[in-house]
Amino acid sequence: MASTGLSEMRTRRIICFVLPLSMILLLLYLSTNKLHVQVSECLENGRPCVEAQIDIIIHPKKNVNTDRPSDAKEDENILENALRNCQRDGFQIGKMLMSFRSCVTETGEILVGEYLNAWRELIKFMDSMGTVFIFISSETRTKINILQDYLRGKNGKSYRTISSMVQYELENEVVNFKELPPNRVPSGCRTLLRMHRALKWLEDFLYKVGTSPKEQKTSELCAESYHKTLAHHHSWFIRQVAEIAFLALPSLEEMYEVVCVKDHKEAEVVLLTTVEAIAKVYNITQEIYTNHNMLDLP
Repeated sequence: MASTGLSEMRTRRIICFVLPLSMILLLLYLSTNKLHVQVSECLENGRPCVEAQIDIIIHPKKNVNTDRPSDAKEDENILENALRNCQRDGFQIGKMLMSFRSCVTETGEILVGEYLNAWRELIKFMDSMGTVFIFISSETRTKINILQDYLRGKNGKSYRTISSMVQYELENEVVNFKELPPNRVPSGCRTLLRMHRALKWLEDFLYKVGTSPKEQKTSELCAESYHKTLAHHHSWFIRQVAEIAFLALPSLEEMYEVVCVKDHKEAEVVLLTTVEAIAKVYNITQEIYTNHNMLDLP
């Protein structure tokens, strides 16, 4: 028993030492290699009102990607209560849900400005997890700034939607289908693609958090999602740092507090509704990039 306790203490000490060191090494790696120009499903018509109070009733679909029997009225009450009661400073799950719903127009277009707002809310979620997501949140902030500059530039109207951005940049040969020169600002298409890849990871992770029993370790869930979606886009070094960083993720119960739910049942309703909104945005974007053979932009 004593040897087991000693072993656990040593393991914790190693993690406490290696995790901060890995974060420092990662930041150095990003700085020296100038990766500040790299890395990085809305159901109803959205409105750009994420800063307003949530004064609407949100109706989640029944059985969203799960076999759990669903009571529509009960789910509606759970969702509404969770969103209304989550009014803390910083991350609010309701704002993130509303932001992703606001991305999609009546005609199924993705508004770039609202897409960036939705990512700002996602960054708040990542920040609420501590330093574990630093290797993606810091890079995403830079990508948001790049796309925001395009929106505010002289050709800003061409960047209003993802479709119009793709069309404009292809017609004007802005997109580089070869390796990007280190001194060149990446195109809007390339920048958003890196965010798009990361979005799939977070979508899958949130789904796992919403559907897994509390005995599951969030570090394992996050690693599974990472390997499934984003890892093959990263270098060996970043993959190793990510593996270590995931060990510092809070427990499922702690994550329930972050998204303002009390238990697994409430988490399933709130997170799967949010995942559905994210997945719609992702799927529309995926189709656009697929149709233009742009999923593998270097």
